[in-house]
Amino acid sequence: MANIKNIMYCEGNTDGTIGGSFYSLLYLVRGLDKSKYNPTVVFHSHHALISEYEKAGIKTLIIPHYKPVSITINTNSLLFLNKIIGKVQKLFNLVGYLILSSLRYRRLLKQHEVDLLHLNNSILRNNDWMVAAFISGIPCVTHERGINNYYPFIPRFISKYLKAIISISNSVTSTLINNGIVNKNIVTIYNGIDPIDVINKISDNDILRTLGINDEINVIGVIGNIREWKGQEIAVKAMSIINDKYPNTVCLLIGDTAPCDIEYHKRLKSTINKLGLENKIIFTGYIKNVADYLNILQIVLHTSIEPEPFGRVLIEAMSLSKPLIAAKDGAIPEIIENEKSGLTFNPGDHEYLAQSVIRLIKDKSFAENMGQAGYKRLMDHFHIKVNVEKTQNLYTEIFRTK
Repeated sequence: MANIKNIMYCEGNTDGTIGGSFYSLLYLVRGLDKSKYNPTVVFHSHHALISEYEKAGIKTLIIPHYKPVSITINTNSLLFLNKIIGKVQKLFNLVGYLILSSLRYRRLLKQHEVDLLHLNNSILRNNDWMVAAFISGIPCVTHERGINNYYPFIPRFISKYLKAIISISNSVTSTLINNGIVNKNIVTIYNGIDPIDVINKISDNDILRTLGINDEINVIGVIGNIREWKGQEIAVKAMSIINDKYPNTVCLLIGDTAPCDIEYHKRLKSTINKLGLENKIIFTGYIKNVADYLNILQIVLHTSIEPEPFGRVLIEAMSLSKPLIAAKDGAIPEIIENEKSGLTFNPGDHEYLAQSVIRLIKDKSFAENMGQAGYKRLMDHFHIKVNVEKTQNLYTEIFRTK
């Protein structure tokens, strides 16, 4: 027991939605060798996936994150005072975030006798946790799950002292290096999944009945939270072309909408109404078990209009041998071999996307073969066992050189 290392993980997402990082963390901590590592996972708010962590025997904590102070005076004659208050407020929040919040987390790390802190999101987040680890003398690593083109001074400075940065794709790694992130231990470890986890808990017939879809309908869909950069609007525009050729087609938009994305959701609905696609596009809202809906899709679409750091939904689709069509930016070419394990298109090109969907609907044999090739690629490159093994090897290296 003395050799077991206590690792604390922190999921820094606070917008109320459950994204891919939550699942990636779940699969990682569940797969750890418990004879070597004892994981505790910290979340900043309660969410629907916590029960899955607890079911796996993972200890979880809910620790509210630091909330910045916001003070304004809405009087035009006092604009100068607002500017002064703004500067004071900014300084106060910086002190509160990097010092007061860090001291609070330091006490938590000591209380739980943490040997290593693993942050689950980005260099841009969790900086107070990083400081807490440094002043506690605890090694700290962070995932980088985003493609960001700007890193402010504080994250750039702190990142130098991290024991490692785990990048989820070569595309993310290149972006870090190109934007001046200096760390001698930037490691690319792809997200992983076990096909056993991608199982439907509700029958296909029940899902279709709930959606009012009969078995003669072609069902395609986009999986991901409703956000502008996820490009659901591209799928909507493509549907206006697809339905000219195959009017018995519907497209599901599967995912939650955060409060900050409500306007984009409204814009999507407006576009749908203008194109007369009210009966062809279905918003499902938040789905706890994505596999239930993924399983009924004949074709899975990936429509991001900005570079995708990884694209977990792609490997989830591969685990069910689903044919894929994806926007070829960011890490997508690392996951999909065009014309072999999927089809790719230029981001935003809804016409090419539409023709690709039509091609797969027409040539079902080609679509099936492509889905099978995707499954094989998943098993060879993106299985969770590979992810866990590489992560544990990194931990071993860190503890050896501590």
